[in-house]
Amino acid sequence: MIEHTFVIKYTSEGGWEWDTDTEAAHFTDGTIYDTEAGEWQPAHLGEGEYIDNDDEIGEQLVSILAIANDARGRG
Repeated sequence: MIEHTFVIKYTSEGGWEWDTDTEAAHFTDGTIYDTEAGEWQPAHLGEGEYIDNDDEIGEQLVSILAIANDARGRG
């Protein structure tokens, strides 16, 4: 099974945000965990390809955070 890991932060100024800087600093082997292989992998495979459509999953996450921020008057 493939698990996608994202770091989400909240600040009063920015609301809910996907924190890619923290991901890069703390998940140096990548943000995708393959439970069968027991290893971390980078989401981007190169040439516009992503593991398990991680780019689409990331877009969904951004949409969800925008809804959360709109609900709090931050959108």
